[in-house]
Amino acid sequence: MSGSVLSVRDLTVRAHVDSGPRTLLDAVSLDLGKGEILGLVGESGSGKSLFCRSLVRLLPSSLLKIESGSVLLEGRDLMRIGDGEMLKVRGGEIGMIFQNPTSHLDPVMRIGDQIAEGIRYHQGLGAREARVAATEILAQVGFPDPKRQHDSYPHEFSGGMRQRAMIGVALSCNPKILIADEPTTALDVTIRRRSCGC
Repeated sequence: MSGSVLSVRDLTVRAHVDSGPRTLLDAVSLDLGKGEILGLVGESGSGKSLFCRSLVRLLPSSLLKIESGSVLLEGRDLMRIGDGEMLKVRGGEIGMIFQNPTSHLDPVMRIGDQIAEGIRYHQGLGAREARVAATEILAQVGFPDPKRQHDSYPHEFSGGMRQRAMIGVALSCNPKILIADEPTTALDVTIRRRSCGC
């Protein structure tokens, strides 16, 4: 598809275990244009999360390998770039909202600083400007007192609030693509309704 922001071709991931290699993703292909929304549907364990992680080369185990295929982000193959360049892509060009915010937020780092860190790295802002931007993002994702809550730690929030913080981290650098792995799972019912327009 011409004009695709993201074009995945024949992405194959295998697990290399004692009993031999097992194919977990088998030649998956898709295209995503600018402004498009694409939903992956499948039963638990079908490989949706693994596919999302494969796009940004964050496989959950060293036993898993991307065996073949390409992931083209505006024509650049993310499977062929170096680790340093991939760091710039993650967050800066592709944001990801993980399914479990507790395991992806640093427990000893303030929530606001976790958002500001990406802003400073990807946008080159100073500490003061990044703090202002992070506080604005906290307000956008529904924190009732963002200036005070900027300096709070993940354990001080409910699962729903941690999920909002994770969404804030993913949105902080205005990525070209936002990958959301069940982003409303941890949100409370009223916020979930507002998020899906129910």
